[in-house]
Amino acid sequence: MRPAIKPITLVLGLLLSAHIQAAPFASIDCSHVEEPISQEKLKYKSNKDELQSLSHTATIYSYGKNGQETTSIEQSPQVAVKVWNGWLTGSDRGEWGGELVFVDASGNPEILLNDNIHDIYKTDNGAIVIAGLSHMLSNDGRIYLVTRNGASVDYRILFGLDGAPKESWMTSSGEIYINTSYGVSILKTDSTLERALCKGHEYYKYEGKR
Repeated sequence: MRPAIKPITLVLGLLLSAHIQAAPFASIDCSHVEEPISQEKLKYKSNKDELQSLSHTATIYSYGKNGQETTSIEQSPQVAVKVWNGWLTGSDRGEWGGELVFVDASGNPEILLNDNIHDIYKTDNGAIVIAGLSHMLSNDGRIYLVTRNGASVDYRILFGLDGAPKESWMTSSGEIYINTSYGVSILKTDSTLERALCKGHEYYKYEGKR
């Protein structure tokens, strides 16, 4: 019986080696469907009027002939998720900034942080916020976790992304996919982050220094 072990081990090793050589960095299937319409989550595309009722005052910073200038506007968010008897809202004005805001049950807005908010997802551990901006030489992104701590709403950065989010979605199993110019980051339900490439998606090709 002992002499047969070596050939079996050799065959298994060859099969494993062939599999690795065939697809060492295989792309994954990232096909998904749009989120169903829900009263718990508002998107600008289908809930413009409802989002306008959750507006907040935002400050836009710019530079003129006299230096830095500020302008106050009424900002309607692009996304809002119902949490903690209120709404967590996100806005994105591109190079002019954006905000993550908590609007309490009385309609009072509190700006939690200034960032370009791409999307918000409600999970068992809190709200996951996807943010970032690609503008001129800037191309970065972040994943925030927002939680309720007594009467206050707190946030912290979970992960930095390799680029600004282009699209994101949550799967039926609770994983969150974030596509950037360089690949897809997958926030797993165990709070770890994985990297992969989506089939059929064009990613940035680095050509090196010239």
